[in-house]
Amino acid sequence: MKLPLIPLDKANHFIYGFTIYVVSNLFLSDLLSVGIVFCFALGKEVRDQIVYKGFDWKDLVVTITPAAIFFVKKYFEV
Repeated sequence: MKLPLIPLDKANHFIYGFTIYVVSNLFLSDLLSVGIVFCFALGKEVRDQIVYKGFDWKDLVVTITPAAIFFVKKYFEV
């Protein structure tokens, strides 16, 4: 069975989003932690636009995804 590969860039964004959420959630509320992940993700993409002329919405979404999953799972019992 051949599994589809996730591009390394997207996997890194997912891992960074996960790590930022978990660390900030140790000290802050869940919603604030999601906001912090969003701010980091948006800041990274704005920087990429300025430096490399390449804002990528997919990177933004992939970075926020782990925080959103934790938040939805905890508060909506999915």
